[in-house]
Amino acid sequence: MLQFEFLAPLLPFLPWIIILLAWAILFAIDASTSLKKHGVEVGPFMVMIRTKRFNNLLDRVGRWHPRAWRYVWSGFVGVCFVFAILGLYLLCLNLWEFIRALLQVLGLIETIVPANPGAVALLLPGITISFTTFLELLVPLAVTVVFHEFAHGVAARADDIPVKSAGAFAVFILPGAFVEPDEEYVKVKATRRARVRLYAAGSGTNLGLAFVSILLAFALVVHVPQGVLVTGIIPGSAADGVLSPWTVITGMNGTAITTADDLSVFMQTAHPGDLIQFTVNGGKVNLTLGAYPQNASRAYIGIYLVTNYPLVAPLNLLGPALGIEFQRSLAWFYLIALGLGIMNLLPTPPFDGDKLFKELIDATISLERTSGRAVLWGLRIFTLAVLVLNIVFTLLNPSLLAMFLG
Repeated sequence: MLQFEFLAPLLPFLPWIIILLAWAILFAIDASTSLKKHGVEVGPFMVMIRTKRFNNLLDRVGRWHPRAWRYVWSGFVGVCFVFAILGLYLLCLNLWEFIRALLQVLGLIETIVPANPGAVALLLPGITISFTTFLELLVPLAVTVVFHEFAHGVAARADDIPVKSAGAFAVFILPGAFVEPDEEYVKVKATRRARVRLYAAGSGTNLGLAFVSILLAFALVVHVPQGVLVTGIIPGSAADGVLSPWTVITGMNGTAITTADDLSVFMQTAHPGDLIQFTVNGGKVNLTLGAYPQNASRAYIGIYLVTNYPLVAPLNLLGPALGIEFQRSLAWFYLIALGLGIMNLLPTPPFDGDKLFKELIDATISLERTSGRAVLWGLRIFTLAVLVLNIVFTLLNPSLLAMFLG
């Protein structure tokens, strides 16, 4: 019998091996068949598929009641400026928290209120997020990016701006999409209002997706906790063979268990070896508590759990497993759509927010004047510095980086 123990050290690198092998195959195919003549451009760990097949779709949607579309995109302009300022303010506030944390560690200021900075990092699979987490957010990320670019295309056609092409791309394994308006037409022939509508359409749509995610969560999820949902069983634990995943615990020894906190409070007074009667899915199950592996004096069940917020009827008939996955998907859609929307509105290249603020400064001060250009470049440099410093401080903080790596 063959022994494969020597492969064990390679397992953590298996995703990287698969990815690099896939790129090697793509490079080989491109070298032998020249994919560029088929609209596929392959570069160093970047592939772009360019096509005009979606132009008709963009034209039909954009030219369907174009005045209504222009009203929608015009409304998004004001919203985008508000969220751009809010995003920059939050980044500045977070940077100050990082600085406060550093000063507290150095003992230069008193730790009256501990600093609490948040994590700001690029989504780099295997570096800032685990591959498992990346797979979870891949679909929400792809959908958000596609809607973003589709909105740009519709906004362009609603204002009679030609679209050269559209398509998809990937940088290493990060997916993306693009719509390519005629840049010369945008600069020379398009009105300022048409330009700002074009720039605001993508991020405005992302913010709209985030809002829709919130509405769906309020409409489809029961917001009164209804017990504790078991999402997994630890092998060899007291719960192994007694409880099963996706059961709902609503009571322990006659004590109502409504939330995960209720279960935690109950376990604080329990002891290893106690016989506990669980109320699960309307029935009764007896379980003898084990001892916590790191502390034998503490009682231990051996389950992974979350507070149970089921879907509304009749969707709850789909079961708790699909219910929790639906809620996780909604949460990812909300976080990604809101995060990408706000990030893309920051006033620094290459984001759309830079183009919006460029138009605003040109309309109010004029970029023909030295003062206007000074304001624009000052804003760009300040925003870029704040963003980069937030990312650097996050990467230097192991506890925050662990939030991404999981």
